[in-house]
Amino acid sequence: MKVDELITEAITEFLDVEIHGDTGELDFFSKINIVQKRMMDKVKKNSDFYGMESNTFEYEMFFSSNPNDMIKIDGWLPIDTAKIEKADKIDEYVKIGLLRKIERSTAA
Repeated sequence: MKVDELITEAITEFLDVEIHGDTGELDFFSKINIVQKRMMDKVKKNSDFYGMESNTFEYEMFFSSNPNDMIKIDGWLPIDTAKIEKADKIDEYVKIGLLRKIERSTAA
């Protein structure tokens, strides 16, 4: 899936949250948090569809939208650590919270 398709999906989720009766009284920030969680769940459950083969990734990286972005898509994204120039810094990146190890579910 391309970035523009991912953004379109997030906008669709936002519109769903915006018109849903149960969320009508929530403030904008709360609605954005709902969209953020839905998008993270979608990417994790359907990583192949979103262009990521999650089984091949050992770490995920925190990413954050720009402060002026109307729709925030902040969260964790699987990352190919082989593409990190300074692979010896991975432990340091984990310590500062930029990367985290992907926890695999052992339940079948």
